[in-house]
Amino acid sequence: MSNTLLDRIVLLTTVRIALPLALFVACATPAQAQTTEPDGVATLLNRVEQLLQQNDRDTFPSLLSPSDVTGDVAEQATDDLFSYETTRAVVRERDREPLMSALPGDGYRVIVEILTETAARARVMTARFDLKRPHEGALDSWRIVGLERLTFVQGLYRLRIDSSTQFVAREFTIQAQDVQFTLHTGYVFQVISGEGVTGLVLLGRGEMRFSPAPQTEKGQLRIFAGSDTLTALFGAAFVRVHPADYETRVNISGLRPMPADPREARRAQEVFATEAPKSFNIDLHDLSRDTWYIFPTPGDFIAEVRTNKFGTLTYSRSNGNPEDVSLFDRARRRAISLYASPSMLARRGTYYNEDNLTGYDVLDYNIDAAVYPERKFIEGTTRLTIRIRAEAVATLTLRLAEPLAVSSVTSLEFGRLLFFRVRNDESLIVNLPVSAQRGAVVTLTIAYSGRVQSQGLDRETVALEAQDDDTEPARLFSSEPNFLLSSRSAWYPQNVVTDYARARIRVTVPEGYGCVGSGQLAPGDVLLREAASGVGGHAYVFNANEPVRYFAIVASKLARVIDLTVDARDLKIATAATSRSAGRPGVQMRRYDRVAVAVEANPHQVDRGRELAPTAADILRFYGTLMDDTPYESLTVTMLEHELPGGHSPAYFAIINNAAPFSKLYWGNDPAAFSGIPEYFLAHEIAHQWWGQAVGWKNYHEQWLSEGFAQYFAALYAQRAHGDASFITMLRQFRRWSLSESDQGPIDLGYRLGLIQGQGRIFRALVYNKGASVLHMLRRLVGDEAFFNGLRRFYGEQKFQKAGTDDLQGAMEAASGRSLDRFFTRWIHGADLPVLHYRSTIRPGEVVVEFTQDSNAIFDVPVTVTLQYADGHMQDVVVAVTDARVERHIPTTGTVREVQINRDSASLARFDEI
Repeated sequence: MSNTLLDRIVLLTTVRIALPLALFVACATPAQAQTTEPDGVATLLNRVEQLLQQNDRDTFPSLLSPSDVTGDVAEQATDDLFSYETTRAVVRERDREPLMSALPGDGYRVIVEILTETAARARVMTARFDLKRPHEGALDSWRIVGLERLTFVQGLYRLRIDSSTQFVAREFTIQAQDVQFTLHTGYVFQVISGEGVTGLVLLGRGEMRFSPAPQTEKGQLRIFAGSDTLTALFGAAFVRVHPADYETRVNISGLRPMPADPREARRAQEVFATEAPKSFNIDLHDLSRDTWYIFPTPGDFIAEVRTNKFGTLTYSRSNGNPEDVSLFDRARRRAISLYASPSMLARRGTYYNEDNLTGYDVLDYNIDAAVYPERKFIEGTTRLTIRIRAEAVATLTLRLAEPLAVSSVTSLEFGRLLFFRVRNDESLIVNLPVSAQRGAVVTLTIAYSGRVQSQGLDRETVALEAQDDDTEPARLFSSEPNFLLSSRSAWYPQNVVTDYARARIRVTVPEGYGCVGSGQLAPGDVLLREAASGVGGHAYVFNANEPVRYFAIVASKLARVIDLTVDARDLKIATAATSRSAGRPGVQMRRYDRVAVAVEANPHQVDRGRELAPTAADILRFYGTLMDDTPYESLTVTMLEHELPGGHSPAYFAIINNAAPFSKLYWGNDPAAFSGIPEYFLAHEIAHQWWGQAVGWKNYHEQWLSEGFAQYFAALYAQRAHGDASFITMLRQFRRWSLSESDQGPIDLGYRLGLIQGQGRIFRALVYNKGASVLHMLRRLVGDEAFFNGLRRFYGEQKFQKAGTDDLQGAMEAASGRSLDRFFTRWIHGADLPVLHYRSTIRPGEVVVEFTQDSNAIFDVPVTVTLQYADGHMQDVVVAVTDARVERHIPTTGTVREVQINRDSASLARFDEI
């Protein structure tokens, strides 16, 4: 899932740190400044640690400089540091720099992180110590001349199983939204925290019943379990709640306490040790080897259920998510069910924008990365300019690939910052010393390095048919390797959701490699050579002058094939007056007289790249004419070798994977395989520059606005390049796959389509092909003029923004002057297909056609009625079936021999002749 659930951690400022559910967090450990031995600073900090460990608050003032830290300041510092219940304390130096008011070597400003533990709780404080040495040569003469508390984190708890008592359970139940857990017979163990009971371990003969209310989720559950309701027997389960919710959520009256059986206690401990760390768990790394937890937010609920049939399933209710109810299979990384509860729907409305999940907006990136494709290694420094959107923000949650180790986070406004890495996830939590207020601009610079896997095209690549032999694809065709870092790679620190921003990207690759990236290539790359090592390379600079949703690069053995220019002066560029994005802060619409088109290719793809270059320019020109705009000033088509054909299109460039002609692999029976249209993938990927890049999508439910639109535009180009026959061929394939797979869910399920089955072709059948068919039906329903005017209006209003189906509907209604609510409800948000019953009657001078459909579920369906005359010519008439019964009288111009219905496959209805 693209978004994580929110846990709670309490700060001194009472602002929550957003920590993802079911993850570990590790404190960062910046390298300490190198100092010569002996080190008086380390000696002083060790002494502070000893006093904290001993709860010796009376001695601590002796470490303070009496002339610099006095009275109330000294008392407050002591109160901040000491707790009479402390059982363990750790002081770690995180950063050190010379103190400006001291002679060199006689004073330092030190950032420290301090952990204090009690029997059940812990807290972490970050502080700035100003230290001076008044008497040269004496290690114990260093004193604290200034002390400032920066961040104070509490709400960390030790959890433990109460192994002394077990509860005998019979028909014991726990309920949450749309789910009930029943322990028919067995034992219950309590999970204890410093604030009371926060969890339970259930052992015995149990049953989980999950009944999602939305019809779409019932359909996904039928795919997973064969029924609208999941009924699963379990032998063990682990449940977490906030202690304040325990008594209201858990009815303990039916539980009978008894001394714990050691064997059952060991079983409970094993369940707890395995399942508890999956959520609300913070790893304090070098501060503590113990496992510390935070509480779920009041009202939240999570259960790890070891079912007999389906393995371990995770049920979660999280009020911090716009879709707050989920059922998840961690082992297979499958979202089985994900939806908003009635209370969440009432709060957020029918539609939502993922941007509302974050409290900030990234305005600009400056990315400097050295990439080593053969090692799959990257060293980078990224500067982010951030504007605060929330009322106040004390922490910033960023996304960065989990294997990438962060060495430092600094800020122009706050200096060096402390941060947390989220283990087994991509979150990076940055603590601010003071809350940043709404409208404030914060600049972060983050240094990082590590191995990261090249992103596969996954669902953007066709699927293989079963082979007649057991030859592995890798043995059939050895392709030129490439190193792709894109939207799923999290290869640079970024917003937790896709976020329109501009950027300057500087990428260094080893000698012999080329690079393509999101942005216009600066004139001339820079040849680099390190004299000491003899390692050479090239630096490429890409400037994203227009806002981009996410940034990508690909490094491979590349050759520049050709450079072309598309003259855009004859295009009617969308004016600022028709574009809301033109008025957004920091966004200015540009007009380009010319668009630069380049082709880069692997060595064996150079000839093919040269052949396709004019086609790429023609496609770009055609789309620009349709939309009266080209979103970016340049486009680089990158021809790569791969076992399977496919593509990927970040802003400013399009990757086309080309399979070798001698490959034995067969992919013809795939929704995205159009053998008669050789430029299909190129046309589809170039269309993404408009749909998916210039116009994004608000959340995964709106993914069809990218893929469905790109698919339809590819069909429009096929019609332009090869005629109506190729267009109809694509429509037939759209229809065939739509009818075959529509029962798998509605278009608005996005990436989740086919996820349970692990079949990407279901996703392509519905989001790509059915989405394109729906657009064509919409066009035929409202007419060409209204359709393309509405399309341009939608694009102009949403350019460099995230759009939703509701925005498209509004633009089309404005252009056509008719309500389209039922059309989008049925075709985008529903999975059913209509059955149209029809009859046709040939009369002198006319043909009468009649259509009927279920009056309880009326669809708007434009149907092509084809009249075949005796002289051989044909006449097509579009009949809009928008009621339970529609009759149309079609005048004829001669003798009609036959009437055909939906000959062009342009309608997705099933037809039944009466």
